[in-house]
Amino acid sequence: MAIKRGKRSKALPVFDNKPEWGTGDLVDESLSDAAQAIIADLAEHHDVDLQEWFKQRLGSYRAVISETEKGPARHEEIRHVQQAQIYLQEAVRWLNSLPPFAEGYINDACWRNHGCFFSGGLLSDFTTKAAAVSDALSITEQKLEQAPTIRGVKPKYPRDDFLADTADKLRQSSLVKMTKRRAAALARELLVAAGVEVPEDVVEYEKLIRRAKKGGKKASN
Repeated sequence: MAIKRGKRSKALPVFDNKPEWGTGDLVDESLSDAAQAIIADLAEHHDVDLQEWFKQRLGSYRAVISETEKGPARHEEIRHVQQAQIYLQEAVRWLNSLPPFAEGYINDACWRNHGCFFSGGLLSDFTTKAAAVSDALSITEQKLEQAPTIRGVKPKYPRDDFLADTADKLRQSSLVKMTKRRAAALARELLVAAGVEVPEDVVEYEKLIRRAKKGGKKASN
């Protein structure tokens, strides 16, 4: 949905009330005794502070899951993005159609405060940035529409990404050579100890890791 200049519409759409998701709750980085014990055993064999890294990554995962659980349905997210594009387009149209006296005053204000006129300066910059935002929203809408879902099941990409990131971290920071399979097994053990549900079968959780690295093209259970 591209931003275009045009005549002012007769009425702007009514803005919905502010959504309830994204409230910025405190991040929970607490570790279970079992997870701390595993990290303590691994510590001397790795060249990074695994506990600090894992706490931050676990907190990020919990925050994402919390927002996902209380977030809107997919069609509501798509509608929200579409409305944002409409509002953005309307803002550009209205600003390009200011009445004469208003345009005079805003040009004067812009000249005094920014050293440029509104019509050929500030508005031009805003229109350019609005077009860039609109393009990003269009891509977001397409991604939302194409993202795989399983009816009645919450997507588990955050879990799979967390698992893959942990396996990579363990392998890359190991002071001795570590196989991908060993890293995957340790990552699963650590996530489970931290209260994250991960399949027990090695073939299954290795598949989740590979899928996460490819961008989660298919839905995971």
